[in-house]
Amino acid sequence: MDESIERNEIKKEKPAPLTEEQVVETVESSPAADSEALNSAPAEEQDAAAEQEEAALPASHEDEAQKDAEAPAEDDADAPLVMPAPVENAESFTMPEAPAPAPIPAGPAEKLFNGLSYIGLPMLLIFAAAMSFLEVWQVRDLWFSGEVRLADVLTNVKNGDWLILTMNGLPYPDTPPLYFWFMDALTKIPGFPVSVPMALFLAVALSHALFVGSIWVLARGTGFDRRVAFASGLVALSCVYISGVATSPRVDLLFAALVTLGMTCLYRGWIKSFAPFWLAFGWLLLAAATLTKSPLGIAFAIVTSVLFLFWRWTPGRLNSRDGLPGFFLMLLALAGWLGILYLDGHTGYIRAMVEDQLGGRILKGGQPCDIWWYYLAALPVIWAPWILLPLFVNWYRALRGIPAAFRSRKTDGGSSWLWIWLVTGVALLSLVQAKSAVYALPLFAPLAVLTARSLLKLTAGRSRCFFGLTAALLAVVGLALVIIDVYPFVREYVPAEWQALIPGVVLPWIEALEGTMYMGAVLIVTAVILLSLTRLALPGGSLLITALGMMLMFQPYHWFVAPSMTKLLSPRAQAAVMAEKVKEGFVPAAFGACPGSYAWHVNEIAAPEGKRIAVPDLKDEAALTSWLSQNARTVIAMPQASWEALAAKPENASVLLTQWMVHKPYVVVAVDAPAKAEAAPVVEEKPAAPAESASPAPAADPAPEQAPQLTEPQPEAPSAPVENKA
Repeated sequence: MDESIERNEIKKEKPAPLTEEQVVETVESSPAADSEALNSAPAEEQDAAAEQEEAALPASHEDEAQKDAEAPAEDDADAPLVMPAPVENAESFTMPEAPAPAPIPAGPAEKLFNGLSYIGLPMLLIFAAAMSFLEVWQVRDLWFSGEVRLADVLTNVKNGDWLILTMNGLPYPDTPPLYFWFMDALTKIPGFPVSVPMALFLAVALSHALFVGSIWVLARGTGFDRRVAFASGLVALSCVYISGVATSPRVDLLFAALVTLGMTCLYRGWIKSFAPFWLAFGWLLLAAATLTKSPLGIAFAIVTSVLFLFWRWTPGRLNSRDGLPGFFLMLLALAGWLGILYLDGHTGYIRAMVEDQLGGRILKGGQPCDIWWYYLAALPVIWAPWILLPLFVNWYRALRGIPAAFRSRKTDGGSSWLWIWLVTGVALLSLVQAKSAVYALPLFAPLAVLTARSLLKLTAGRSRCFFGLTAALLAVVGLALVIIDVYPFVREYVPAEWQALIPGVVLPWIEALEGTMYMGAVLIVTAVILLSLTRLALPGGSLLITALGMMLMFQPYHWFVAPSMTKLLSPRAQAAVMAEKVKEGFVPAAFGACPGSYAWHVNEIAAPEGKRIAVPDLKDEAALTSWLSQNARTVIAMPQASWEALAAKPENASVLLTQWMVHKPYVVVAVDAPAKAEAAPVVEEKPAAPAESASPAPAADPAPEQAPQLTEPQPEAPSAPVENKA
């Protein structure tokens, strides 16, 4: 009201419009007119200009007068005129913030990513099944040495050795029996005949799908949304190392899946005030993981749980009435299996598991590397193609969020659980003396979730840079794969000095590999799609395209590359030569090779139904000399270097086959002494009648007639406690 009154008073004091005479006088008396008059030379021109100005001024001022006359009518409008408030402090005045940039419109890839995230778990399982379909459908030959060892153990399980695992006629304490029970169950599916090799590949394919699904469950269980959970599964599917492990039968993927599910259940239980179901189920899953491979999962769970509960400042949950029962259930399950072994009299088997396998790996170490920083160097490398992501993460913003994470640790602790699990897991593995990249497979679950969250949080510029660089790396790797496939055809045109740069151990692989150009073509096409048809500023769609490209890359691997690698990785060719000699009465043996590398193939080719032939593993030259002195007719597989280094080669020895396997050549040597031929009976005897042979059997070494027996293990020491290599 006061402002309206003041405005009306101002309007009343407004001066009246000038008349025509006043306008003329004002113009004539203005300084500008005086200066113009002084500067004009002729008087006649000055008078003419004055007359023109007088003719123009009245018309213009009449218009101004008309506008002033209309102004009061506008001021009398209903809406009052609000005057702006005066600026009291000019120094504190700031300009308004610039409007936020418009969001980038979602492209087809981003829309597809968002749509599939609603059905994230089923889609991830479908993707995992599609990756492994050709692997199961087109079963290749088994490779040296882990695959053939697993096949021999599984065959013995099917023959009745389901409690005490055996391999090549000896106890096999390297691995607990649960994974072999799982594979044995697959061979008994009604209406679907599954051979031993197919069971191995089907088991690893199902384990891979279960591991990818468990990562999705972990992301959702720790509080992340559907997009992060779906992205976590895609990160795992596109990781070259995880998908590479899934191409070879081994126990580690099922172990990692059980550990991941168990850790998810424990987290859900610890964040609640009372959760007996979650905690009990989590500890039982970790017991199953222990019966699958090792108690490493229990160590992860205990250390992570203790640190996490202290981080939340709720350490009392450790001895709560809902947590201890589940822990004791886990111990009861493990004690039940060990108790059955003890009551059955297999104390030596238990001792071998605890002292040689578990204690040997933790305290003594072994292959492949014992340096404490092994995992710090290995994890970034085997995490390809996401190895470059840390370079594009906004670490300043991440570190600034630590205080907020500490304040919300009791309500939102999912990220804390994942980080504690990852960091303490690397520390625990570094303390173990025996080190291998596959031991860290359970840690890839929290790493996948954290990677997916960081990817989806990338800004538009950082996302463009990261996926642009990733596409360039994919193109380079694809080009290298094409060159590997083409090199044998253009080698004669390559300068000799360039060929000399290629290591000798690599040349057999370059000659044998077939179809790598198709893998390279898939990677190059993926890079082109990323760079030209994908909006790299949107990380969700870019991640989906990258994951699909990596999954498609493994299809030509299963179809072309893996079968071509069989000639370098499978001992079948050597075992076939040995089997033919076994049929002629020769006794098989192996020297300097991984234990159990030839037994499965030899039995598959030469053993009668229901009987097993053992292929003793000779550990050193003394054992080889003793074996040759006891067996007149024998066929032995060994590295070529070991045969050439043998000082006293036996008489009547002949090299039957030379084969490059893995990284060095192997030979099959037959030793035939006709005068002592009767001392070497045929190994196809029944295990129940070992006394049919007439040859003496020294106590220190097994006699030839004892070779095919499983019920009487040879006095050789159990297999080495180091981790088997695929």
